[in-house]
Amino acid sequence: MKHKDIGAIILAAGLGKRMKSKLIKILHPLCGQPMIAYVIDALNELGIQKRVIVLGHQRERVAGFLNNRGEKGEKDVEIAVQERPLGTGNAVKSAEQFFDKDSISGTADVLVLSGDTPLISKDTIERLIETHHRSGAEATILTVEMQNPTGYGRIVKNNEGYILRIVEETDASTEERAIKTINTGTYCFKVSALFSALRMVSPSNAQGEYYLTDVFEILNSQGGKIASVLADSSIEVMGINSRKELAVAETYLRRQILNDLMDNGITIVSSETVFIDKGVRIGQDTVVYPFTAILGQSVIGKDCIIGPHACIIDAVVEDETTVVFKKIQKQDACATMV
Repeated sequence: MKHKDIGAIILAAGLGKRMKSKLIKILHPLCGQPMIAYVIDALNELGIQKRVIVLGHQRERVAGFLNNRGEKGEKDVEIAVQERPLGTGNAVKSAEQFFDKDSISGTADVLVLSGDTPLISKDTIERLIETHHRSGAEATILTVEMQNPTGYGRIVKNNEGYILRIVEETDASTEERAIKTINTGTYCFKVSALFSALRMVSPSNAQGEYYLTDVFEILNSQGGKIASVLADSSIEVMGINSRKELAVAETYLRRQILNDLMDNGITIVSSETVFIDKGVRIGQDTVVYPFTAILGQSVIGKDCIIGPHACIIDAVVEDETTVVFKKIQKQDACATMV
């Protein structure tokens, strides 16, 4: 495993109030899978075996989801509990017990990610890790350029390109507000530097919370280096905090799914009206016609014609089958000519 010596902390203890939902934010479905699954899958693909998720609200429900998907590696995700919502710094500190030297021999670095950023790719995470290793920095921040950075913390760098601090907009000078590089909330740290600096973070702010971003100023004051790497796009690192943002992510991801299928020999007629979930598999030379939904863990064979107006949910469609004007579900027999 390429990155088995790196750990990861996934921050997911937030209430997600703006979702206006009884369901915890990270379990809201995105193209057929809870958004937290995408973050975990990216870590799985990179071979990152030490994963700790920090939970508070509905932690039993999240634990149930992780256990049910154990065959994909989620069962190996350990759970840290943030008893009270005292900020991101306190959330990360809740995971410190899992990074004891005796329990993770060889883990010198740790990623910190948000559970509500499902569009982040394994390639971007890998670039963050590689930049962190090459630079020898105590911390490396994933940043992004935004044409309109209003509302976001600005990244202030020195002449050598290393980060001096993250300035919140309310505290920024006119010159600092003109900076278009912002913090995404995704980081890679040296384990010892992270937890040592966290012990020095104070809740002396208006919210009375422990901010993880205060760690960077502490590391700088100790002579440590803070490097950065630029994400390819702002949508990849967007945090999902509302139903509107969930819809934006869904549109982006569905387009990505369809593009991947077309690159692999599947014809999609009128892609604007076709909905295919992340877990679906489709064989080569199958044609999917308009107003069709293929959902869940459905498996479609080769040389099939699906649609128009077909709905297939968690079902198997065998090779050379035509399905039109039909809803096929798991409990049905394998689909036959319709």
